[in-house]
Amino acid sequence: RAIAMVGTEPLLDPESGDADSEQGRHGHALRWIEVLGFGAAQLVALAHNQATGAVVLAGEPKEPSEPSEPSERDILCGYYDVLKPAAPWIRDLGIFFFVLIFILSTVNKIKDFSGTAKMVGDWGVPCPKFMTLGAILCLICGCVCYLTGIPVLMEWGAEFILIFMILASYYGHFKPWKETKEEFHMEMLLKNLALIGQCFLTIGFEVPEIGKDGTPLGLNGALGSLGVFLGKIYGLLKPYSYIFKYSGIIMFVLVFLLGGIRHLMNFNQTVEINKTFGVPLPTVSAVMGPLLLVLGSALYLTGIPVYMEIGAECLLLFLLVSTYFVHFKPLQQSGGKDFKQMLHVLKNISMAGGCLMTIGAVLPQICQ
Repeated sequence: RAIAMVGTEPLLDPESGDADSEQGRHGHALRWIEVLGFGAAQLVALAHNQATGAVVLAGEPKEPSEPSEPSERDILCGYYDVLKPAAPWIRDLGIFFFVLIFILSTVNKIKDFSGTAKMVGDWGVPCPKFMTLGAILCLICGCVCYLTGIPVLMEWGAEFILIFMILASYYGHFKPWKETKEEFHMEMLLKNLALIGQCFLTIGFEVPEIGKDGTPLGLNGALGSLGVFLGKIYGLLKPYSYIFKYSGIIMFVLVFLLGGIRHLMNFNQTVEINKTFGVPLPTVSAVMGPLLLVLGSALYLTGIPVYMEIGAECLLLFLLVSTYFVHFKPLQQSGGKDFKQMLHVLKNISMAGGCLMTIGAVLPQICQ
């Protein structure tokens, strides 16, 4: 509202009436600075209200009985209210992107079971055929449970995928990295840690939602007495769900935060990398990319819904651009045969799904 008013005010010098006078331009510029600064203050105040439960944003309180124009808080909350009906769709899209890599992994393992078992044995995993079968079952159960979108089943799905990810990360990337110090394995470890963090976030977000339909598990009374027993356990866990949430946030953003810091510290190298991969405006991108990473990670780490939503958008934007130029285009040029680039693309898609899931989860909490 304030910006619209400034945009329609004439640039007039109060003394000379000259729209092009230096004093008129100076006054108009000061007005813009005042409006933008006030808007930023309102965003900070909105986040503070989310954390403290306060009702009024920074500024003079309005008498309830007095008719008044919409406040800045009303405008900001109105923007998020428009988005809230789309929250379930955003969340479901995020779930699909998140589990896509696990679905494809399951298909590949089933198609080449003996080859997968041999690879697992080469990693030093005991009972390779049995462990390969267990991995396939974990992935199938995890993906199916996630895709239902039902809180208790999503929580179970997160646990199934966690089991797979922890073992796969240790045997498939940590042990090889320890032996070879190959950078690829460290990159995969950090991205796997982000996916593990998203599983923890899922548990943190979904456990408080279990049983909100009045039944023990939110499954319309399914599982009978077992469901009642499990419902009591989840009732005991709900007060501690924040531990899973904040642990998940830290693990999820670590790869982004470290990447942003590294790119800022090696600015010239980042510019050259951007030029090599054909990123538009390589110097500008070398500044904006790390800033998006650091800012998005910092906002995520607050745990405040409105800040987490903005942080997820920052990380999502970075993932879309970097995945296309740095991983997808080289994958195309290799004819789809570059296995390492394929892994980068799929894991980036999964992390982008995690960002969308977070946006879908926190949108309904903003301005409550």
